[in-house]
Amino acid sequence: MKKSLFITLLFSLIFSVVSPAVYAEETPTQNVIIVFKDEIDYKAVENVNGEIDDVINHVPIVSGEVPEAAIELLENDKDILAVEVDQKVEINAQIQDWGIQSVHAPASWESQLSGKGMKVAVLDTGISPHEDLVIAGGVSFMSYTAAYNDDNGHGTHVAGIIGARNNSIGTIGVAPESDLFAVKVLDQNGSGYVSDIVKGIDWSITNKMDVINLSLGAPNDSFALHQAVDKAYNSGILVVAAAGNDGAADGSGDTVDYPARYNSVIAVSATDSSNQRGTFSSTGHTVEVAAPGVKVVSTYLNNQYISMSGTSMATPYVAGTLALLKQANPTLSTIQLREKLIETTIDIGLEGKDTFFGYGLVQAPNQSQGGIKEEQSQESVQQTPQEQPNPTPQPVQEPVNSVPKKPIIKPVPKKNLTTTVSTSKSTYSAGNTISINLKAVDKVTKKPIVNGSVKLKITPPKGKAKIVTLKTNKKGQASYKMTTSKRSKKGSYKFSTTTSISNYRAAYASKIIRIK
Repeated sequence: MKKSLFITLLFSLIFSVVSPAVYAEETPTQNVIIVFKDEIDYKAVENVNGEIDDVINHVPIVSGEVPEAAIELLENDKDILAVEVDQKVEINAQIQDWGIQSVHAPASWESQLSGKGMKVAVLDTGISPHEDLVIAGGVSFMSYTAAYNDDNGHGTHVAGIIGARNNSIGTIGVAPESDLFAVKVLDQNGSGYVSDIVKGIDWSITNKMDVINLSLGAPNDSFALHQAVDKAYNSGILVVAAAGNDGAADGSGDTVDYPARYNSVIAVSATDSSNQRGTFSSTGHTVEVAAPGVKVVSTYLNNQYISMSGTSMATPYVAGTLALLKQANPTLSTIQLREKLIETTIDIGLEGKDTFFGYGLVQAPNQSQGGIKEEQSQESVQQTPQEQPNPTPQPVQEPVNSVPKKPIIKPVPKKNLTTTVSTSKSTYSAGNTISINLKAVDKVTKKPIVNGSVKLKITPPKGKAKIVTLKTNKKGQASYKMTTSKRSKKGSYKFSTTTSISNYRAAYASKIIRIK
């Protein structure tokens, strides 16, 4: 049975700017991630009546619950780098195989490279038992299950692209003898928390993985996630992430998601069988390489095989290729292996690095590390976009054509916002129209934030929450009118806002009203 799915993963991290208040039993609390400068200060959390649930081993990060009003106090602590509200992470299906030949994996297998002994962590929805997969181990960070089985399908599809076995049935992965580890950081709905992803990376460091596959992405930066991937990379782990499925049809704009944007992460865009950019694939100067990502057949739930599309599918092609590269060059550093990856790509766009394909289409290595690029150069010329009968949008050439350097972990300082959300009163009758007003200003200068992106979440007493996207005007204001009827649910409604804009930390505000 074929299903047409297009998977992307979205999350946003938000910071509270609520003023300090006297804590009472009914004070609202938030799940947060706290990043300390050097050492974890347990007393700082205890002093604001917070509770720590988990401690990350390799970086000074904790997750837990604190009163909403205490977040600003923690942010002002000189020993704390960042406080993030631990928001949901979600997968959304959108659209729906040939890739093995495109990356020339058979040439690697013929030279006895199969990924044997290489440990690849798949941070996803888990991996389902399948006759074409061997799962070496794993872990679940989901509260509802200790099992790392896949109850969504996404993680199993990704795993098959990396390491489906060469066993004469089904499909075959890029590195068919690699050791696949299922790190379940998302639930059956494709939802989880940023802290779960950080814990999954931390687990990968502890268990000495060789490659981490992150077929997920987000539009907003996360200091905690940045710290975690930098630590993994500096620990000798190659980290690969999807560039994102947010690309414009004409390929314009810089739409690469996080964590792919980070220097320590290899950002992957998606190509089709004609070496064209998948129309959904994100573009931008941080795209490092491209790989097959359109109509890719791989393993799925219930011993099935299905075709799926997305940069989620392109990413494991690169993860598998890196497993082969590391098997061929076990003494090389992560930086040197990235150099090898780039050296053997086929330049399928503009000459040099560009915003569609980065350095080019990845190619699996052989033991000589030699003739792959030369051998395929004529084929690549025949398939470049410029020679297609109907020209397609072209990438922008990047001026810098150097090998990526080791990242600097120190973050770029960001300014702070202050946001408020208000209504004219706190209690309404069913049938009233409620005007929800938000204001965003620079925390220091008090100047209005213009064109800030506001996500307004309306949570009713029962049922699904509604999310509305707004923009702040020249006065730093945004508003939304919520119309109720006599049949509207009675009870408390929560209006939560996340406001973000370039060069600022995202800010959070909320208000609760009652409909009677």
